[in-house]
Amino acid sequence: MKILLDGYFDRNFGDDLMLTLSARGLKEHELYVPSREINIENMRYTQAKSGFDVYLKVTGSGFVIYNTLGAAYRLRDARRELKYALRRAVISCNIGPFANAIGEAAVKKHLSRFDFVTVRDARSLEYMNRHFPEKNAVCLPDIVFSLPDDMIPDVKSENLLGISVRGASDCDALAQIADRYIAETGGKALILCFDGGMENDLLAAKRVKETMRAADKAEIIRYETVSGMLCAMKRCAAILGVRLHASVLAARMGIPFAAVSYSQKTEDTLREAGIKSKIYKSGSLPVQEVTDDLLNPTDFKVSNDVVKAASEHIAKFKKYLEEKN
Repeated sequence: MKILLDGYFDRNFGDDLMLTLSARGLKEHELYVPSREINIENMRYTQAKSGFDVYLKVTGSGFVIYNTLGAAYRLRDARRELKYALRRAVISCNIGPFANAIGEAAVKKHLSRFDFVTVRDARSLEYMNRHFPEKNAVCLPDIVFSLPDDMIPDVKSENLLGISVRGASDCDALAQIADRYIAETGGKALILCFDGGMENDLLAAKRVKETMRAADKAEIIRYETVSGMLCAMKRCAAILGVRLHASVLAARMGIPFAAVSYSQKTEDTLREAGIKSKIYKSGSLPVQEVTDDLLNPTDFKVSNDVVKAASEHIAKFKKYLEEKN
């Protein structure tokens, strides 16, 4: 079957990993991707605008609208996707928040075009059930929780603090946390840049390092390949997860972590996976408290049941394909 996989193509580690996991689960099919920004085994680049059996959108925050311009983009995408295939599905998404009524109307229009939907939090499931009860949406843990054992690097933990950055609001606090961690442990810090596109994390990473007293003991890690970033994370003794998937992956790989939330999706995703860690709010990090958490961490490793449930995004999509054939 010819399947076009679509998503957020902007050199973002979390989104690329979601697509990688989807491609692994669908390797028996003929898979295509409409962007050269990503290179995944089993997937071929295509410029074709039609002729596919199924269109599959793999997106985490693909139905969040920040402004009216975002609503226009959403409607444009909805029209474009109609041409790709008669059958359309979306997996592992969350719905909202919306900047205004125009944004919500655009998302509703977009969602109405999909035959099959899986969401990653109960809020989104409630939204689907309320507005689209006929679609029988399914709620499952974030697909990144399904990272298979053979993709977890066989890399020994070192005396490193991993810090995933995003934006500039917490840079000074992150620098102080890194300095205190290094002073207490004698270790080093890896500043992890998950996004190399429009939301480029590099500027924030540079500011954190430049602000640190122990800047000579910090290294900036840019996202280049999925395996490379996973290896960098696995080297860490603890992770401060400002980006959602830093916390998700730390939980999956058994790395102690402290989570920072810049969006409700962080609380929803971690809590619904049964992770009881404290979640700090972006923009107001209590430096000493966060540092203490990282120095004396609790292991919030995700359960095998959650890993299995997260793999059901693809399993249920494949069942949908069988039923439609």
